[in-house]
This record gives sequence, structure tokens and C-alpha cells, in this order.
Amino acid sequence: FYDRNRRLQGVFAAARDITERKQAEKQILKLALHDSLTRLPNRHLLNERLGQTMVFSKRSGRHSALMFLDVDHFKTLNDTHGHLAGDLLLIEMARRISSCVRQADTVARFGGDEFVVLLSELDKNKTEARAHAGMVAEKIRIALSSPYLLEMTHGETKPDEETTIEYHCTTSIGVVVFLCQEGSQEDIMKWADTAMYQAKESGRNLIRFYTPGA
Repeated sequence: FYDRNRRLQGVFAAARDITERKQAEKQILKLALHDSLTRLPNRHLLNERLGQTMVFSKRSGRHSALMFLDVDHFKTLNDTHGHLAGDLLLIEMARRISSCVRQADTVARFGGDEFVVLLSELDKNKTEARAHAGMVAEKIRIALSSPYLLEMTHGETKPDEETTIEYHCTTSIGVVVFLCQEGSQEDIMKWADTAMYQAKESGRNLIRFYTPGA
């Protein structure tokens, strides 16, 4: 406020608490970037992180690796025990995969029964990077092949009754080790997917690395 001689007499300030709005915006953003079932990053966030990894790779000269994982015979579980059992399996698989990687790595649900693992900043030497990726892939394969105990609660007719299903499954894994300049994001995703299908065709429950020209 000023007096008639334009001398400052005081200041009026108004404030509003926008904490709830900011928290809501943060939650909306999280939902847009994460899978609603497993809470893992979704395809959109995976693409962002792959792009960032390629930028870091260009600067550091370190290789990274991308893995495509597909559950073998997943449809059998859904057909036999219903979609709830399938959802419980995917949630537990997400937990097991995440426990096998570093905090800096990314585990994403790509859709359906497919997961993607992004290992960033491995080694400048491709042989060493490939060996590291192979060890992580094998660790994941073993973790996912252990028995699952899926606890299912029945519907409204028997709300207190639970059934535990012991289920065994395997996973086919395709891996590509890459540097930034070797291809685009789409190329890298396609190469890992190709390697995964090679694992399927070779008998499932296997790990296959992408080999150019193979």
C-alpha cells in the first residue's frame, strides 16, 4: 500500500495451500507411467528410460542390455484357474524379477505376460557386458522357475474361503547387448524380441542372445 505521496506503507499477501493438488498431480503422473497391476514402469516409461540409457551410453562408452521375458504357457493358467490366478502370478513374477537386478536398472511390464528388463551402464568391453547380462538373465530364469503359491479368495458366495494353488512355470528370455550407435530404440526392442522368440522356438525356459545376421 502507498500513501498519496507514493511512499510504501505496507504489503498485502495472499497464500493458498496447494499440497493436495500437487499430490494429486504426482499420483496421476505415476498412474500414467506405471502398470496398474504390478506397479512396474509401463511401456511409455520404459521407452523414456531406454532413451536416457542410450544417451548415457554414448557419453560413457559402456554397453547396456535389454531383456524380453515371456511366460511359457501362460494361457494354460488363465484357462484352468481364471484370470485372478494369472494376475497373482504376474504380481509375484514382477517382485521376483525386481529382486534380481540393481536399483539403477529398470523392470517394466510390457503388456500381457511380457516383461522387459533394462540393464544400464555395464562395461565398455562387450564380452564382459554380455557375461554380466547373462548372469542376471540366468538369475531371473531360476527365480521365476521356483514354485508359486497363489492364494485366491472366492467371490461373494464364499467371501471367507481361500484356495491356494501351487503352480510351476518357466520363462523364455531374449537378450541384446548394445551401444548407442548400434541402432535405434525400435531396433533394440526388436532385437531383444527376436532373441526371445528364438528361446521359445528352441524349447522354452531358455536364454538366447541376439546375434546380428543369425
